[in-house]
Amino acid sequence: MSAGIYGSAASPVELTVGTAKSGSVAYASNSFYKFTTSSTGAGNYKLVVGSLSITDSWSSSNSVLAYLYSSSSYSDSYLLEYDSCLVSCTMVFDYEDNLHANTTYYLKIYGYGNATYSLTVSEGSSEGSTSNPVELTLGTAHSGTVEGYYWGGQSYYKFTTSGADNYTLTMNNSASLDCSLYSDSGFTALVSSSYNNCTAGANLSKTFTGTSSSAGLSANTAYYLKIEPQASSIAEASTTTYNITVAAEGN
Repeated sequence: MSAGIYGSAASPVELTVGTAKSGSVAYASNSFYKFTTSSTGAGNYKLVVGSLSITDSWSSSNSVLAYLYSSSSYSDSYLLEYDSCLVSCTMVFDYEDNLHANTTYYLKIYGYGNATYSLTVSEGSSEGSTSNPVELTLGTAHSGTVEGYYWGGQSYYKFTTSGADNYTLTMNNSASLDCSLYSDSGFTALVSSSYNNCTAGANLSKTFTGTSSSAGLSANTAYYLKIEPQASSIAEASTTTYNITVAAEGN
């Protein structure tokens, strides 16, 4: 396959999640793609750039640069993140707040030379997103995963209280993780960092007491829980599996 431009901003090439597709990009030009997550596909995603070959590159450190957008305009205001590779590599999108379910995302590949490659978009191991958190059933263990490092790769959950009470989080994670509890679906309003955030470590256990040490969480109210890896760099990012349970303290 010779290098050339694939797709355009007006008509990007469709990628199917989990299926490799051959492509190319011309020297100092862009090729355009899009992919759609499934109805249950909230989480982080990986882009595998395989069989990468390049000629006439003007860079000694990069061959292609990938940009991920949330809009078909491919404008900077909708840029989610970007990454590059010199040889075949795996990029992870999105380590910030995860990609949402049933949503179309737009990918632009810039070539530092005339490059050919195969692209595969696949689901990563973090689950949920700010728009599609995983629903936890009180008192029932959920088998969960998170993939990432300190600066990103969270998994997102929600649970709804029954009565006004303290609620206890129990996990059996082997790698160090942390947690934060929010009162809003945007995961921006902490209930109280003093009384509801975990102490990072293995086998997380935390009793959520609301806005004070004894106030308790409100009855019949949705709360939002973020689980965060603690690896110090993206090179150390890994997948951690665990069982996660939230239960009323009175049960």
